[in-house]
Amino acid sequence: MEASSAGTTTPTTTPTTSTTTGRRDATLLGLATALAATDTVEDVALAVRDLVRRDLDASYTSVSMIDGPWLTTPALGQLDDDTEQRWLRLPLDVDSPAHRVARTGRPLVFHRQRDLLETFPGAADTYRRAGLRSGVVLPLLVAGGFRIGALTIAWDVERTLGEEEAVLVAAVADAIAQAARRAQLYRERRDVAHTLQAAMLPELPALPGLQLASRYLPWSPTDEQVGGDWYDAMALPDGGVLLLIGDVAGHDIEAAARMGRVRSMFRALAVDRPEEHPAALVRRLDHVLDVLGDATLATLAVVRLDPPGHPRVVRWTLAGHPPPLLVDARGGSTALAAEPDLPLGVAPERARHDHVHDWPAGGTLVLYTDGLVERRGRDVGQGVLVLRASLERSRAAPLETLLDELVTEHVANSEDDCAVLAVRDVG
Repeated sequence: MEASSAGTTTPTTTPTTSTTTGRRDATLLGLATALAATDTVEDVALAVRDLVRRDLDASYTSVSMIDGPWLTTPALGQLDDDTEQRWLRLPLDVDSPAHRVARTGRPLVFHRQRDLLETFPGAADTYRRAGLRSGVVLPLLVAGGFRIGALTIAWDVERTLGEEEAVLVAAVADAIAQAARRAQLYRERRDVAHTLQAAMLPELPALPGLQLASRYLPWSPTDEQVGGDWYDAMALPDGGVLLLIGDVAGHDIEAAARMGRVRSMFRALAVDRPEEHPAALVRRLDHVLDVLGDATLATLAVVRLDPPGHPRVVRWTLAGHPPPLLVDARGGSTALAAEPDLPLGVAPERARHDHVHDWPAGGTLVLYTDGLVERRGRDVGQGVLVLRASLERSRAAPLETLLDELVTEHVANSEDDCAVLAVRDVG
């Protein structure tokens, strides 16, 4: 049989084309341009498929990536659906050309279909059905010789790579390896960000006579889908509930990490002194952040709702945050507005203030971050008025439906994170 390393084979003249240096440079330039626009391994594979099939007259090309004990090969619509679906994810120890090259880091070249079938008899039916008669499989290597996968290029005719083509294919494999590794790292970073954000969002407590619902829609220019907005709800020993919503500056993992620290500190302070009013809790939080040298800048709204009974009141404090909105059963809305105190991290020594409002039977309270109401060309105050009108119109909707309508209506054109926390009196 004739199967050899792409690095040691003495190439002969290609019977179908003569690749010039100028054409090689044009191919690599086109590949670089296409790969620059990719964010995922699937994007990389598609870019490679289109360019290699065009410039090398290939019948089939694939990018296979090592993923732990697996080798994944995105389906690219080149073979029958059943074959491509089976190749999507296979154990790395499967004996196929791509798997062997990915495991060993040594390239394979097959000039004739007979050589391919003799070396990999278990896959004979698949290769015959696909009509692949020759090919080259190169390892995808990154810095330090680290193997991340394999590039497969195959033809439906028996052929041998010319010298210029061999150089081109090696350069293509190198460019693909760098782009695919970048896509892997981006995915890993995004997965870490999603895990971090999910860990920060609480499970809302079940409270007698109250229904709670929430939404969180992160916005990020890097598509990491994390940010500094958060919410929390804590059942209090006296039967009341403490509601919290905040916004740490930033739209990235660092902002999410700072948010997590602030949220954890606040929870600890509230558990330590559950009887304290919102302003006292926020004042202590600001003091702790200052003493620890945590220069986090954040806005915050904290609301304490009395336990069931009459009269029942809500008590709140604002640290530079938009006012919560209270809607009664008849549809009248009230902004729990007051001159807001300074955000966290600005002047810890400054006084903070509580404000009180009667709680209406059947009332709905909505806390939100400014991503729900602020738009380019419109200030927060105008956005709050629009939000109040929406709440008044939708007051009779189930709470989950109400929040869906709010975020659909107000977040479509947002360029900021958005968190919403709502509580409704159903007792």
